[in-house]
Amino acid sequence: MTNVPKRNTALMVRGSVVKVRRTCGKAQCKCMEGALHETWALSYSYQGRTRMIPLREEDIEIAQQAIQRYQKALNRLESQAIKGIKHLHATVKAAKRRKR
Repeated sequence: MTNVPKRNTALMVRGSVVKVRRTCGKAQCKCMEGALHETWALSYSYQGRTRMIPLREEDIEIAQQAIQRYQKALNRLESQAIKGIKHLHATVKAAKRRKR
């Protein structure tokens, strides 16, 4: 039994779902003539290197939803940061006016 939940609505992932096309290296395989093997993978950057996690068909949608949740959370955080900068700027500006 694995520790990975089937559906996790709180799961967030930074990365992209990509289709990987490659040859297997077998001399008689159709991929040597150009019909490459295709698989889906989660591509992400970790410690300055791009990593890939192969995905099963049933995991593609789960990964895409997790990426969307990450993007929404990142957008909310960015919006809060901008509001914070504007508030801090206004506070500093007001303090300078009071000193004059």
